[in-house]
Amino acid sequence: MLIIGERINATRRRIGEAVRNGDAEFIRQEARKQELAGARMLDVNGGIAGKEVEYLSWLVNVVQEVTNLPLCLDSADSEALRHALPLCRQRPVMINSITDEPERFRALVPLAKEHNTKVIALCMSASEPPRGLEDRVATAARLVDQLRAEGISADDIYVDPCVFPVSTGPEHGPAVLEAVTQIKVRYPDVHINCGVSNVSYGLPLRKLLNEVFLVMLMSRGLDTA
Repeated sequence: MLIIGERINATRRRIGEAVRNGDAEFIRQEARKQELAGARMLDVNGGIAGKEVEYLSWLVNVVQEVTNLPLCLDSADSEALRHALPLCRQRPVMINSITDEPERFRALVPLAKEHNTKVIALCMSASEPPRGLEDRVATAARLVDQLRAEGISADDIYVDPCVFPVSTGPEHGPAVLEAVTQIKVRYPDVHINCGVSNVSYGLPLRKLLNEVFLVMLMSRGLDTA
C-alpha cells in the first residue's frame, strides 16, 4: 500500500497562511510529521489563485529540504507543473490529476510524458462529477485507454474513482467499492487510488469510518491512498 500524505495543500486555511507568509518552517514540520506517520510520497498543492506557478515551486523546494520522499504535484495548472516538475529530485514523481476533460488532458499528458511521471487518473468528466457506478467505470475506461494510447504504461496509471461523503448520499460508498472491483478486473495492471477520508466528511467518528472504508477498499484492490 502506497500512502500519499495530503496535508500540504494551500487550500487548507493554515497551510495557505503559511504559504502566503513564506513560513517555510511550518511547511517543513508538516512534511516531517507525514513521513514519520508512514507516508511514502507527499502531495503538494500550491493552489492559491494567481500565485500557483510561484507557490507550487516554492513548496517543492521547501519540502525537499527535509525529506527524500518522492512528490505528487497536485495541480491542474500546466504552467505551474512545467516550472515545478524539473525541481523534483526524487523519482518517481506523480501528477495529481488528469481527468476526462479534453482541455486538461491535452495540457497535462505531454508533461507527464516529458518528465516520465506517474499520473492519477481522476474519474471526472467535462460535464459533471460521477453520479454512480456506471459513470465511474466508464470514465475510468476512457482515461486508461487514452493514457495507454499516449504511451503511458499501466504501472504508471493510478485510477481514482472519486470518493464522495456518504453524508451527502449513502449510495456513494457502495458505488466506489464496486467501481474499484470492476476497474481492477478490467485493468489488472493499473493501480487504484482513493482519497479515503473524503467518505466521512461531515460525520462523527470519522477515524473509525475511514479505517473501515480503507479495509473494504483494500479487499477490492485498492493499493494507493
